[in-house]
Amino acid sequence: MMAVSIGERQAAAACLLIFSLFFHATYADIPAGAVGSTDAPHRRFEYKYSFKGPHLAQSDGTIPFWVHTGNAIPSSDQIRITTSLKSQRGSVWTKNKMNFANWEAEVTFRVSGRGRMGADGLAIWFTSGQGLEGPVYGAADSWNGVGIFFDSFDNDGKKNNPAIIVVGNNGKLIYDHQNDGSTQALATCLRDFRNKPYPIRAKVTYYKKSLTVMINNGFTPDRNDYELCAKIDNMVIPYEGYFGISAATGGVADDHDVLSFLLFSLTEPGQQPPPPEAEIPTEEKEKYRAEFENFQQELDKKKEAFQKEHPDVQGEPVEELYESVNDREIRQIFEGQSQIHLEIKQLHRQLAVILDEQRRYVTVVSDEIIKQGAQGQPGQVRPENNFLCLSTNYVWCLSFRNSFAESLRQVGSLQHQGNAAGTYETVQHINDIKEHLHIVKRNVEHLIQRNVVKCPELPPMPSCLSTVHFVVFMVIQSILFIGYVIYRSQQEAAAKKFF
Repeated sequence: MMAVSIGERQAAAACLLIFSLFFHATYADIPAGAVGSTDAPHRRFEYKYSFKGPHLAQSDGTIPFWVHTGNAIPSSDQIRITTSLKSQRGSVWTKNKMNFANWEAEVTFRVSGRGRMGADGLAIWFTSGQGLEGPVYGAADSWNGVGIFFDSFDNDGKKNNPAIIVVGNNGKLIYDHQNDGSTQALATCLRDFRNKPYPIRAKVTYYKKSLTVMINNGFTPDRNDYELCAKIDNMVIPYEGYFGISAATGGVADDHDVLSFLLFSLTEPGQQPPPPEAEIPTEEKEKYRAEFENFQQELDKKKEAFQKEHPDVQGEPVEELYESVNDREIRQIFEGQSQIHLEIKQLHRQLAVILDEQRRYVTVVSDEIIKQGAQGQPGQVRPENNFLCLSTNYVWCLSFRNSFAESLRQVGSLQHQGNAAGTYETVQHINDIKEHLHIVKRNVEHLIQRNVVKCPELPPMPSCLSTVHFVVFMVIQSILFIGYVIYRSQQEAAAKKFF
């Protein structure tokens, strides 16, 4: 195996990711007939305004085509906009302006926290300028565009949170924090998006001056299980702008994690979508192609250096370096049979221990019977031996039951492994062992019934309290309780006279 540094592998992954996104953007057009509706628009993936794991962030901590600020922490599979600490703010914004008349954004995120309530929330933005920092969920106030707010904290005390609020602004309004934006909201829907088993998915569509917000509540893994949250007609937003995601915490804190942001440009049916060459400049394509060729050359050089340093592996077929499917199956069968053999040995050892314990207890009981016959009359059991007899039988039965239950459990686990290996002979062998153990169990029970002395039955326990005494006790207790209640009532009535 050739050793390649982590930075070089990440650079290779970044180059391959850019090329895959480029070809995805070129061939990801979906015709209207593919969705069964003649009014469905053409969707094309826009990689310059999207991010998704794995390899979301580069080795230097940056995100391709995006910029992050504040307390945002990008990683390989997600962006943590804010951590669950107090007074945190963070955001991530596109570097380039978007100039599509119609678009659709799919955002996948998680909001999780230990407390029953969370704060403050997360926001999805489309504005004419980058609101990198500010008081509105970590972004700037007085924005020009639209914001979709996932508000976690109930500032106005109306118990209407968590909620999803759509607020538009022309650059002159100040967000109303005290009322959770209810006085400025264009649409609102109540949805609990905290601490869900699956990530929350929000689909924001702007098509023909109509803004639609669809929500996947995170209860099922179905990615297409959306429900309508809000729809605003005759919505006017800037033609060009930046996409952004921000979040903030207050006195209560949540983790706000964004897993992906995917943008699609929409083209109305009958109109020709813009060609990919118009969106991707030739200079950038040549730049990425040159980077890929340079990386390929460095990789070839390292291959040659590795072959010079390790001449013993030079010329070996690649197939011999890896395990084939048949070899892997044979190895798994051999390992399974070896494990079964070891477990069978363990079962034999446990059966030997059980037999030794049986002999020991039978010997003790037999000695006790002989002593009893020598000291007393035949057929009588002395009272001081009752406890010893019962204890001996109980301990012996309990030990045998636990040991045999453990044996059956191990046999069951062996049968499960045999089924996983998929061999009929192994399963049949395990069934034979199990049947043999049941026969042993019946034989041991027969020996117990024939050899172990039967202890005399204990006399019934006498009642320590008669019915008359119980009734008298209950009457006296009731009289005392009623007297105490009357006394407390008189004391409270006397105390109220002073107020």
